[in-house]
Amino acid sequence: MNTMKHFATLVIVYRVLIFTAQAQAIFAPPSYANKLKIQALAATQKITIDGRLTESDWGRCTAARHFIQSAPVQGNDATYDTEVKILYDQDNIYIGAVCKNPGNNIFVQDLRRDFIYSNNELFGVFFDPFQDVQNPVPSFLVTPYGTQRDLLIYDDRIYDLNWDAVWQAESFIADSSWSTEIAIPWSTLRYPADSTTWGINFNRNIRSLNEITGWSPWPYAYSVGRMSYAGLVTDIHAPQANANLRVQPYTLFNAAKSYHTATDVNYEAGGEIKWLLNTNTSLEGSYNTDFAQADVDRQVINLKRSSVFFPEKRQFFLENANLFSIGQDDIIQPFFSRRIGLDDFGSPVHIDGGLRFIQQSSEYALGAVFIQQSNKDLGAGTSFGIVRAQKSVGANARIGTMVTYSHDEAGNTSNTTISTDGFWHLSEPLYIRPMISTALTSQSSKKGIAFFNELSFIKNNVSFSWLETVVTEDYRPRVGFLARNNFINTRFALSLTFLTDWLNNETTFFTPSINADIYHNAATKDWQEVNVTVTPFQITTQGGTTFFVSLLPSWQNLISTYRLVSEIDVTKGEYKYTRFDVNLNTNPSAPYSLVADVNWGKFYGGNLASYTVNVRMVPERHIALGLSVTHNDLFDFPPDSKTVKNDLVVPELRVSFTPKIQLFGFYQYNTERNTGGLNVRFSWEYSPLSFVYLVFNRVETIKKNLTPDPLRDQTAIIKLSYITQL
Repeated sequence: MNTMKHFATLVIVYRVLIFTAQAQAIFAPPSYANKLKIQALAATQKITIDGRLTESDWGRCTAARHFIQSAPVQGNDATYDTEVKILYDQDNIYIGAVCKNPGNNIFVQDLRRDFIYSNNELFGVFFDPFQDVQNPVPSFLVTPYGTQRDLLIYDDRIYDLNWDAVWQAESFIADSSWSTEIAIPWSTLRYPADSTTWGINFNRNIRSLNEITGWSPWPYAYSVGRMSYAGLVTDIHAPQANANLRVQPYTLFNAAKSYHTATDVNYEAGGEIKWLLNTNTSLEGSYNTDFAQADVDRQVINLKRSSVFFPEKRQFFLENANLFSIGQDDIIQPFFSRRIGLDDFGSPVHIDGGLRFIQQSSEYALGAVFIQQSNKDLGAGTSFGIVRAQKSVGANARIGTMVTYSHDEAGNTSNTTISTDGFWHLSEPLYIRPMISTALTSQSSKKGIAFFNELSFIKNNVSFSWLETVVTEDYRPRVGFLARNNFINTRFALSLTFLTDWLNNETTFFTPSINADIYHNAATKDWQEVNVTVTPFQITTQGGTTFFVSLLPSWQNLISTYRLVSEIDVTKGEYKYTRFDVNLNTNPSAPYSLVADVNWGKFYGGNLASYTVNVRMVPERHIALGLSVTHNDLFDFPPDSKTVKNDLVVPELRVSFTPKIQLFGFYQYNTERNTGGLNVRFSWEYSPLSFVYLVFNRVETIKKNLTPDPLRDQTAIIKLSYITQL
């Protein structure tokens, strides 16, 4: 009853606040005839990529200018304008931009590739060669210091940040502006034959003003990746695609040592080859696949009843990953690439090699992956196969199917999962995304079934989503991810966004919200848990500082004893409690920034106070220091008022000598696991996407007297990779 009284009070507060706030109206995309246009010109001389736009060909171009704000005030003129020009030759398409910035108040956090969008001054270009909003949008962004970020955007909803393309960019800072030149090889892009007009858009993040602007404007609710709002580039004469090859061999030395073992030194070689048959079709092969340079997983102390979802970080699996991604990351995925080449603890398992075929057009998409994994200890391996097909249905919908197969030679067992999914844009702000899946194993005649659907409605001042998942007891996708087994999950989220001027007349976003995460047992329909987050007050200033306060009522139903952390078991029964959360996130682009979160209240049969502090220091753009500290204090748990404290402390350092030469290291001190782990990685991109890596990893037991088998594993790796296009 107390929770309901709190909720009723919040509703009244919302209504009062809503009448004092202003909402920005959404607007429809322009008709094709009314789209903005920019003409591309053929270059008559060599374009030197130095960021200065000094070649005479740039002077012949007509510029796109008069950028419009998307945020904070949708529809206003950009405070500082941007001019963009386009050239091309037989090798590349060139984008030149001049970004006005009186006073040169430039915010750039560091010089790493694939930088954080919201923290940096930048210019970006976004392509839609097929003029079909259902195709991925290749996107290229540059900072005033020439740092590059590339990604693929799907449905203005999924952002594949790990897509790495071959392209060049350099920037130059002048007295009251900065400029950039971008050269993108035709082989990096996929485009229809004989097309002379593409969809295109440009955007700018003027970070000192926290202002997002663009050439062809889009509503605040969306991003520049919503290509229905894009303009057009005309008079492009791209060359006919050649069946070119991209070859990326590597060689590495690996030295490994554990407790009571001598250092083991190994030499390995392998690589990847990509054959672009045409602009829509590619065939890739990998031999002795290696991911030594991939980031180490960031540890968490999991106090929830569901499994932790760790994202994929290995490049071979990241490319075209969204074609094979259906379901929802942290609830259900029929295909989860981390099941290949990694064991249950995240340690690498050797991959002999693999093949991948991709074909995409405006009408359909096809994909197939085959991987052979070996286990030297068992003298046997595992074969994986994934086949994916997707078909457009009209202009706003598509349907697809995917089959995953795995065969374990050691146990002579196999698993097949068959899934069908869809995506339907019912209107500009509304879409649904259903999926049904079945899993079969050679060890059982029972067929498990799973169902998932997402309904989302997004406008400038309101965002609503409802996700429904049903997973039956016998659904076991061996190459997939499940938050848990045999469950029904209901999630909904509602947030309202209003533009205010409460803080000294500074533009501020007020965003109250409510979220719910509900689990039932799929077989018995008994409820398992209900977690609600009510955020009556959240503000974000124009400078980027966010502050919010939340109430977290929870209802838990345990049918068996649950191990919460070491030394604390929660007995079966029903639990009801409300927790409180206060969070402050200061301007992340400032030289010094802070994220502080305090979460406290009852927790099952005891109490939990959780404190998280993240400090980031960027005294100058070449150096970034960070410290993350999480402390959990669990106390008054039965029996005997048991108390447990655990900590996760992660200091990190990044040194960017240049945008191409980076040193990054972090240490993870985890008292719950009783381990400490050091990861240090040096990288030198001596040619586009060609690297020298030096990697050192060490994991060891902190308090050796607490375990009979203390751990100390360390590896040192030198890896050289080279990429060339033939």
